[in-house]
Amino acid sequence: MKNLVLPSDLSKILRNNEPLFNNLLIRWQILSIAEKLVCANIVLIPVWWVLGLYRYMPTLLLLGIFCYEKRNYGQIHLKRPQITVIALLIFTTYRELGSLFYDLINSEPISITAFVRSLLFWYPIAFLLWYIQSNKIKIRLEVVAWACSVLVIQMLAFWVVGQLILGAGSYTPPRTPFSSLLGNAEGNYEPGKGLANYLIPYRPGDVSIGKFARWSFFFIIPELLALVVAFIATLALDLKNRLWSILLFGGSVFLLLLSGTRSVWLTLPIMLSLRYLIMLGTKRGWYLSFALIAVISFTTLSFPPITNFLINTAYEKSEETGKYRADSTKVRSDIYRETIERIPDNLYLGHWKPGPTVLPGFELGRVGTHSFILGTLLYHLGLVGTTLFLSFWISLFAWVFQTSKGRPWCSYSVLIMYTLLCVVMEYGELLAWMLVILSLIIRSRESKILTQNHK
Repeated sequence: MKNLVLPSDLSKILRNNEPLFNNLLIRWQILSIAEKLVCANIVLIPVWWVLGLYRYMPTLLLLGIFCYEKRNYGQIHLKRPQITVIALLIFTTYRELGSLFYDLINSEPISITAFVRSLLFWYPIAFLLWYIQSNKIKIRLEVVAWACSVLVIQMLAFWVVGQLILGAGSYTPPRTPFSSLLGNAEGNYEPGKGLANYLIPYRPGDVSIGKFARWSFFFIIPELLALVVAFIATLALDLKNRLWSILLFGGSVFLLLLSGTRSVWLTLPIMLSLRYLIMLGTKRGWYLSFALIAVISFTTLSFPPITNFLINTAYEKSEETGKYRADSTKVRSDIYRETIERIPDNLYLGHWKPGPTVLPGFELGRVGTHSFILGTLLYHLGLVGTTLFLSFWISLFAWVFQTSKGRPWCSYSVLIMYTLLCVVMEYGELLAWMLVILSLIIRSRESKILTQNHK
C-alpha cells in the first residue's frame, strides 16, 4: 500500500541523519503530511483566532483528512475502534441525547444552533482519536517544538507592541468575521455574549503580574492560554538542544505569568516535580508520582476550600479588599460550595442546566460552572455521566501507557495536568481538547517509529 504519512524518501533521510532544520527554519520538504498539517495549524493559530473559527477547527481538520484519504486512496482507513473511542462516543451520545430529552421533558425551547454546535464539540474529537489510533499517527517532537516556538515568538511580539508600546489601554473588542457573517452577536462585547465572537487579546481591567494586563492572546480566555503555554514549557524540557530548551521554557513561563491563571501557576511546579520523579527511571519513581497525583486529586476533589485557600495564600489579589473580578477566588468558592450542596438533589442523572447565579448581575457565575468535575460532570450529568467520562479518561491513560515507546514526558503532561486541574477549571473550549489530541501523537525523534503504512 502507499505510504500515507511520510514521503517515500524520508526513511532514507532519517537513516542518513539529514538535519531537520536549515539554520532556524524547518525543512518543510522532508516533513510528513501529518507533520505539515500539525505544524501549519499551530503556526496559524492567530489566523484561526482572527477568523473566529476555533469552534470548528476539529470539524474542518477532520473533513480535510477524510477528503484527502478519499481522493488519494479511495477510502477512509479506520480500523475497529478501541475501547477509548467507544467510551468517548458513548459519553458524547449520552450527553447530547440527555440534553435534548431534558429540553423536551421540561418544555424548554430547543436551539438548533446550540445543538449542532454541541454535536461539533465532542464527536470530531472522538473521530480524530479514532483515526489516530487506526493509523498510528506519530509526529516528531522537534517539529511540534519548532511550531510552538514560532507561536511563542508571535505572542511575545504581540505583547511588546500591545503592552510596552501601546500601554494595553482600554479598547472596544471587534467582532470576528465569522461572527459578523452569521450574526452571532450584536453590539459591543458584554460578559455572557460569547467570547469566541470577539477578538479580546487582553483584559485591561485585570492585572496579571506587576501592573501588566491579564492576557489571553489568541486563546479566547486566559485559562486556555495558561494550559497551552504550560504544555509548551514541559515540551521545552524534552528538547536535546539546551539553548533552545531554556529559551522556549523561559518564554512559556513568562506568558503563563501574563495569563494570571493562579491554578496553573501552582500546577506547573507539581508537574516539574512529577517529571523529576518519573525521570528517575525506576518503578519507585512511578509509584511515588501516582501516589502524589492521587493525594492531590483526592484532596482537591473532596475539599475544594483547601484548593481555594492554597491559591489565595500563594497569590494574593492585587485589587483592593472587597473588589474582585468575577472569576476570583471568592466567587469560585461560592460556586463550588453551592454546587456541592445541590449535587445530591439529582445525584444520579444530574441537573443538565446551570443553576442560579451566586453573584447578582453576573450571568457567568452560576452554580455548576467553573469546574469540570464538579460542574460539567457531577452537577450537569450526575453519577451516570461522570462514570461514562471516567471510563473514557481511564482507558485513555491506559492506551497512552500501552503505547509508551518513544513518548516524551510532554505527551503525559497534558493528561496529568487536566486531571489535577479538573476541580478548579472547565475545559469547555475545543482548543483545550485539541491539545490533548496533539499530546497523543508526539514521539521523540530517536524512537525510530516514524514510518506508517496502512495494512
